[in-house]
Amino acid sequence: MHHPRSHVSIALAAAIYALSACGPVAADVGNTATGRDTICPSAPTSSGRLDCAHLPLGDLRYSTEGPRKGTIFLCRAPRRSHPVVGYAPWLDGDTWNAYAKLAVRGRASWNGAFTEHIAGDTRTIVADGVPTAPATTGAFPISPSDPAFAYDRNPNSIASYDIDLSLPANPSVAEQPGCLHGGAIGIATDGVAIYDAFDAAGYDGVAHEVQDACHGHPDRSSTYHYHGWLQTCVRDDGSATRDSSLLGYALDGFGIYGPWYHGKILTSADLDVCHGITSPVRWNGRVVRIYHYVSTYDFPYTLGCYRGSVGG
Repeated sequence: MHHPRSHVSIALAAAIYALSACGPVAADVGNTATGRDTICPSAPTSSGRLDCAHLPLGDLRYSTEGPRKGTIFLCRAPRRSHPVVGYAPWLDGDTWNAYAKLAVRGRASWNGAFTEHIAGDTRTIVADGVPTAPATTGAFPISPSDPAFAYDRNPNSIASYDIDLSLPANPSVAEQPGCLHGGAIGIATDGVAIYDAFDAAGYDGVAHEVQDACHGHPDRSSTYHYHGWLQTCVRDDGSATRDSSLLGYALDGFGIYGPWYHGKILTSADLDVCHGITSPVRWNGRVVRIYHYVSTYDFPYTLGCYRGSVGG
């Protein structure tokens, strides 16, 4: 049963996140995936094959002074001093192994809502914060019987809440990139909030925290969210023969697309300081050449900064 909470806009989720440590999640990926390519494709990139057994950690790779490629431009430094999840067997020095990482067990079913419409220059998105059907998440709070519990004892539940978001339908690039406030940076097309790549202490949340098989988990406000790897469970039409599709929207209005482009997987090396690129994509029902962000398998996963303007 879902228990709706009071109306909360995605824009306010950043403030909520700043006050709450993002709870970790855990379970064996082998319980929900059928093979290595299900977890991470064996695919070419501009610098060789994608190696998801040795992905670089993004721990503390942030700046509060301005954007830098491969880092996150934060408005303020994280408040905590240590990662939510410290030691784990899939962490190895300055890299992590996506194939070895645990995922939270269980299959909780959801029938969330997500609608969008454009009127003039405004895109209005209405959702309830849980995945649209057919969708399942891991079982939260994490059970003591779940192997993930040994590394991440996320005590939080998932609850629906009201999202009523107004974004520019045709965003433009701002003169200067904007910083991320921590927490929510956008919304996926399945109605789930997208947070930045960090846990509450500025460590790589995708690598350290134990999420479910969709790379999602709830925080202390019961907000289910992704830190990256949107393409795992948000529908992506991308493949070795087809470019990726739209997976979500950032709070500045620009789209977030999957990593497939011209038969290769894009990585941070192919993108700008905000983790974006200008190329032809399907946007508002037609193919146009436009700036957009990319959900990659390497840090910072979705956004490094805002390329457009974010309303108050």
